[in-house]
Amino acid sequence: MIRSKFTTYQFIGQFVLTAILIACVRAFYGNLHAARPVPLFSRSGLPVIFCTIVLPVYIIAQMKLNYKTTIIDTDLKTISFKMFLLPITRTYPFEYFEGYIHTVVKDKYGEYKCFYLVKEGKLMYKMSGRFYSNIDQLHEGLSSLKDRGFLKLSASLSIKIALKKRILAA
Repeated sequence: MIRSKFTTYQFIGQFVLTAILIACVRAFYGNLHAARPVPLFSRSGLPVIFCTIVLPVYIIAQMKLNYKTTIIDTDLKTISFKMFLLPITRTYPFEYFEGYIHTVVKDKYGEYKCFYLVKEGKLMYKMSGRFYSNIDQLHEGLSSLKDRGFLKLSASLSIKIALKKRILAA
């Protein structure tokens, strides 16, 4: 069984985002039960809306996308994704996916190996070396899946376009 391990910076980032999320929820709750709550649709209400509604939604979306624990069970041939903070785990058999593609993503923080699981020509899950310190072990765990090839790209958003072109050409 291979379990993903977060890099030190991502591990610290999880807790910083969690602390900010808790502070935002407390601020929202405090404003609701205050003696004189701040009217949301006023000049002073805009920062309240941002800090108590928009920022938490952004933080939860980031946690959903990037802060997942990946567990690959090579004996049962399953892969599981567990969300950080929430008790939501999705488990799939390897047969569910058509395979995976791998690439190297370059951003302002450096260069990282990245793997995308493919289902019906769509990218379903991402495993990035930016978030996981044991990305090579995760790659070994994916060895029983079909390798759909390497894509040379510099931005992860371009992968969807290149993958569509590649699938249509095949």
